[in-house]
Amino acid sequence: MLSAARGLVVAGENSSAGTMIELAGGQNAVRGFTGYKPLTPEAVLAAAPDFILTASHVVAALGGIEALTKHPDLSLTPAGKTGRIIVRDALFLLGFGPRLGEATLDLARALHPTAGLPKLASLP
Repeated sequence: MLSAARGLVVAGENSSAGTMIELAGGQNAVRGFTGYKPLTPEAVLAAAPDFILTASHVVAALGGIEALTKHPDLSLTPAGKTGRIIVRDALFLLGFGPRLGEATLDLARALHPTAGLPKLASLP
């Protein structure tokens, strides 16, 4: 995750983002701490994330997805090099409300695009 105001901030264990990643069948690239913490550029490279997951309001504050992909702390990671960036509304993804199943499946599809996961039927 990236925060426009605070620099690079990542979600560790026992965080809503970390939990959502696990529910969607992913594995958090950063471990060994709980909650949300700032991360140094060196630690970002060492984590070598395959995907970057961030909130849509963060991307908007940075000036768009292109600005995010060119961010110096992210551009050299596997996710930055391949453009595997997942942008979602923070409340949808991390709200753990009535749309939890939909959000989990949505993220699972983004993390595992070739898995053939089902699509949810539209609600009336």
